[in-house]
Amino acid sequence: MRVLKTVIAFATAMGLTASAYAAGETVLVAGASGKSGKPLIKILADQGYKVRAMVRDKAKAGDLGAGVEVVQADVTDASTLAAALKGATFVISTIGATSPAPPNNPENVDFKGVVSLVDAAKAAGIRHFVLMSSIGAGDPKPETMLNKVFGMVLLWKGKGEDHLRQSGLSYTIVRPGGLTDCDPGKVGLKIAAGNEPLQGRICRSDTGLIMADALTNRGAKGKTIAIISDDKAAPAAWKGGWAAIKKD
Repeated sequence: MRVLKTVIAFATAMGLTASAYAAGETVLVAGASGKSGKPLIKILADQGYKVRAMVRDKAKAGDLGAGVEVVQADVTDASTLAAALKGATFVISTIGATSPAPPNNPENVDFKGVVSLVDAAKAAGIRHFVLMSSIGAGDPKPETMLNKVFGMVLLWKGKGEDHLRQSGLSYTIVRPGGLTDCDPGKVGLKIAAGNEPLQGRICRSDTGLIMADALTNRGAKGKTIAIISDDKAAPAAWKGGWAAIKKD
C-alpha cells in the first residue's frame, strides 16, 4: 500500500489522474445490489478497479456485471464483515434502510450498520471510506418530512456520519439530493459544503462518479459534501469543486 501511495503522489505531481494508478485495487461496494450500488459498480469497473459487491443475499443479487466478485455479508450482523473486507483497499457504502420498521430500519442500518461497517473497515486497514448519506443528514426534528415518514432517517444517518468522522479512517461523506435514474456525465453538478441547504435532485450514476473520484482525490479527504444536478454547469465542472470545500 505504501508503494501505491508513492505512485499516486507521483502521478498527481505529473498531472495524471490518481485513479489511473489505483486501477487494479479492490473496492468493496456495500449495498451493491441496490439502485445506487449497481451504476456505481459499472463506473468503478470501467475505471479499472476490481469490484467486490457486498450483498445480503447472493441468490437475490442478480447479474452485477462480468468480473465482479460477489460476497454475502450484512451490516446488521457484524460477524460477517471481516471476511467480506479481507484484501480490499477501499470501501464505498451505499447502504440504506429499506423500511421505517425493524429489522432493516434507519437505526439498525444507517446508524448501527454503518458503525459496524466502519469499525470492520478500520480493523481491515481500509485506506479510504466513502459513505453515501443524504442532504439533511443529522436533522433531529421529528416534523421533518423524511423523519416523520421513515423512522427518523436523517437523524440516524447523521449519527452514522459522526461515527465515521470520529473513527480515524480517511473518509469522504457524500450527501446527494433526491435520487433519480439516468446516464452519468450528461448534466452539470453543484458540489457544496455538506451543511448547505441545497434542494434538488441528482442521478444515482452521477453520485457514483463523485464517489469513485473521492477514492483517490486528495481534495476529497476528510470532507462532507452536498450534491445536486445543475443544468447551468458544464458536466465535468464539478471536478474543480473539491478545493472550495473545507475539511470537517
